[in-house]
Amino acid sequence: MTESRQHHEVRIRVTGTHDGGQDLEDLQRWLQRESWLTPGNHDWRRAPGAETGADAAGQGPEMAVGVDDLVLVLIGAVAAPMTEQLLIALREWLAHRRETAAKGEAPGLDVTDASGHRRLDDPDPRTERDDQGGRVGSE
Repeated sequence: MTESRQHHEVRIRVTGTHDGGQDLEDLQRWLQRESWLTPGNHDWRRAPGAETGADAAGQGPEMAVGVDDLVLVLIGAVAAPMTEQLLIALREWLAHRRETAAKGEAPGLDVTDASGHRRLDDPDPRTERDDQGGRVGSE
């Protein structure tokens, strides 16, 4: 496989909501508005969700159990910069979704990519967390 046709998968799972399937559809529509996500540089698929979050830690059942993960397949050498743009867009969607959350919902996103698994819990897309959990890069 040539470098220009490499692909990277990013697995996204919505947690803590009453209708994870609908949230995945909303999230996919949200991401498709992004200008950097052009035809030919990505593909979408659904995959059975893996155990993550509270359920995997033995803290009770996760509301999104049984919901598929949304998998974004980034194609080409630009996958790494696109992943950074994706994380920004995911944080923006999460902040928006939390504003519209129903009583009893605590929307969250689990993201798995080449760098591993992470839970996006910071609703501000302009901030990152350092290894000690403190904010860095705040504007």
